Amino acid sequence: MKKFLRFVGEIKTWGCLSFAGAVFIYATIDWIWGDGLVECALLYQLLALCGIMTLLQYVFFSGQVLKKPSYYVRVALFCLPAFLVCGAFAWAFGWFPVESLGAWGLFVAIFFVIFAVFCVGFEIYFRIMGKKYDDALEKSHRG
Repeated sequence: MKKFLRFVGEIKTWGCLSFAGAVFIYATIDWIWGDGLVECALLYQLLALCGIMTLLQYVFFSGQVLKKPSYYVRVALFCLPAFLVCGAFAWAFGWFPVESLGAWGLFVAIFFVIFAVFCVGFEIYFRIMGKKYDDALEKSHRG
């Protein structure tokens, strides 16, 4: 039961952060280039997408499913299913003209740029947090 509650807590936290971020990014882009209105149907699509992506994150990054691979191997393995899920949502819900090769090219480019930005962001975050923990451990040993 303890493992299940920890799983639910992690999924809830990661999912909420993912959904809030997705809505914020979409709303900001729509405010700048669109009409500034976010449709309810899109919110449900983003909620479902974030739910699936959160489960994928859990599989690849929690350490509960994949225990041995390094962070970089996890990122490489995560990239393909993440791209396929995002692409499937884009196609299924017509987020852009799916018959247009140029639109798909732009989608692929945007996906990989955002993926790279997130990877770099997490790398910086983990390095900063690692340094904080190392400093705290050093202080406690001197102590």
